[in-house]
Amino acid sequence: MIVVGPSNGILRGAAATLEHAGYDVASVESPEILETFGAGPPPDLLLVDAAFGPDGGVAVCRTLRENIFWRNVSLMLAVPAGEQHLEECLIAGINDFIVTPFPADELVDKARRLTVIPTRREMNTLVKLRERADDSAPLLGKTLNVSNNGLLVEIETLLNVGRLVDLEFFLPGDPELVRCRGHVIRRASELDLFHPAFGIRFSDLPEKERVRIETFVTNREQRGEAPLGLQL
Repeated sequence: MIVVGPSNGILRGAAATLEHAGYDVASVESPEILETFGAGPPPDLLLVDAAFGPDGGVAVCRTLRENIFWRNVSLMLAVPAGEQHLEECLIAGINDFIVTPFPADELVDKARRLTVIPTRREMNTLVKLRERADDSAPLLGKTLNVSNNGLLVEIETLLNVGRLVDLEFFLPGDPELVRCRGHVIRRASELDLFHPAFGIRFSDLPEKERVRIETFVTNREQRGEAPLGLQL
């Protein structure tokens, strides 16, 4: 999911609200940055400030709908009270709008109608990653949770959003390494973490690894196993 608008605008705090509800969220403050997402898979939802961009959020949405990459992405427009323009929104291809100021639960409810939150499961194992086309030493971090779509990892340094990385990590209770690739899609806004956290979406996940991850995520029985992968 992408929240589009200035950090001090009407969507202030929306990213944190959606992340707390379980979404992977990237915040974008300029129209040019939206173009960089074309290198990865399309997001599920764009939440757009009505005042975003030189011609406004409706114009931004209309332009996105002309691009095949964004054609099937759900679009939601945030508008100040008294400024809803339903017909204009429909013509621009906007799926829904939300009137500000809005309570957090209303935002989450509307987002859930337009998206499906992937099931995720908490983890606490080590992860090793290396940015592609980078000859430097691999980076070590800690996995926080995993879904069928990707990982949330805590790491001691900053990662380049949009970059492709090689990943190696263990699933608790499974002695075999998971090896795959992923795109760094956003920096998380969890404020209680000592190190920065990043969302990484799997890319070209091998079928064998997909089945192992799906089996782990959908098995909700907590066996209390000790974390594996300390040799990473």
